[in-house]
Amino acid sequence: MPTLNWIGKEKVINHHRDVPFKILEHKYGFTSDAGDQEEAVNDGNMIIHGDNLEALKSLLPQYEGKINCIYIDPPYNTGNESWVYNDNVNHPKIKKWLGEVVGKEGEDLSRHDKWLCMMYPRLKLLHKLIIPTGFIFISLDDNEIFNLKFILDEIFGANNFQAIISIQSNKRGHTYKQIAKTHEYLICYSKTDKGKINELPQEVGNFQFSDNIGEFSIRELRNRNPKFGRFNRPNLYYPIYINPNLIDDSGFCPISLIKSEQFAVEVFPLNSKSEESCWRWGKDKVKKNVNNETDTSVLIGKQKQDDSYGIYEKYRKATVKAKTIWDDTEVISEQGTSLLRKLDLGNQFQFPKPIGLIEKVLLLSTNKDSIVLDSFSGSATTAHAVLSLNNKDGGNRKFVTNQSLL
Repeated sequence: MPTLNWIGKEKVINHHRDVPFKILEHKYGFTSDAGDQEEAVNDGNMIIHGDNLEALKSLLPQYEGKINCIYIDPPYNTGNESWVYNDNVNHPKIKKWLGEVVGKEGEDLSRHDKWLCMMYPRLKLLHKLIIPTGFIFISLDDNEIFNLKFILDEIFGANNFQAIISIQSNKRGHTYKQIAKTHEYLICYSKTDKGKINELPQEVGNFQFSDNIGEFSIRELRNRNPKFGRFNRPNLYYPIYINPNLIDDSGFCPISLIKSEQFAVEVFPLNSKSEESCWRWGKDKVKKNVNNETDTSVLIGKQKQDDSYGIYEKYRKATVKAKTIWDDTEVISEQGTSLLRKLDLGNQFQFPKPIGLIEKVLLLSTNKDSIVLDSFSGSATTAHAVLSLNNKDGGNRKFVTNQSLL
């Protein structure tokens, strides 16, 4: 497997082991009724203030192997940011850290070297915190996304890479560039091959039809994959018969595997060029899903615009797999800024992530009792999203966030 090398890597590759364990000291609790209070609330949620490398190490005794989902929004390293790991590192603590950990080589680090030196030990600790069936999601743009994938392959394993999702961050795009950039990235890895990503709820209105059971959409029974046909799936090539005289309000007709006076229209699985294809189901499964006494049959026929007939499956599944392009209004970055303005916090945080983006991540990677970690928390969007989703589905998810002093 290819690996990425950079100046200082050999000094930081095991640095997480040298980070001292520190005890988290309780400062204040918070409830919606009483607000800030000195007593610990003990509700399972936690906001940590401090260096996030030290904070992650301090979480190991309690949370190692227990975090279900990690979402982080680290510095993008554009070279124009005010974060202390950029080209002109002036923060005394970072200079000291680079000097102690990397040594004299640290004086020659590029901004990419510095970013990788910063991220690597944190990712090593994050990996330890995730449950075997858990996931990590990381937001970035193209400044470091390719470097990040190399080190994630190294730490999490290339086989555990799930996807790089393109997020529409700005519909207008950054017009000061020669090509207006409208998207960012969300990269996802699982801890092990045991991780199973949830499907997303179907959007309202995706079901065009209804019967006495409920709403449904339709999917063609013909296998549309050109690699399959009568030539290699002969058992899936057979006729299905339609009764064209018994049509419901949606234009659907009952079907049968047996030809009769009523079921007289013969339908074979042919593609748009009238070439022999095949069905997705065998005869036994078709037989189990045909009930012409009521309108609850899973399979129905319908006349097409060219007057031929197709066979369709009533599809009632309420969830759908996530796609690798997210352009929903709720995930666009401007939504995060808009919300903070409503809270009179518009000038406090730059480029906050929208709650809708984090909620979507949580839907994919958590159940109602999951623990969610964000070690690069800024405006506390992850905490907000956890509470918001709990309110929507009655969940009991908990959040652990770190607002770094650096």
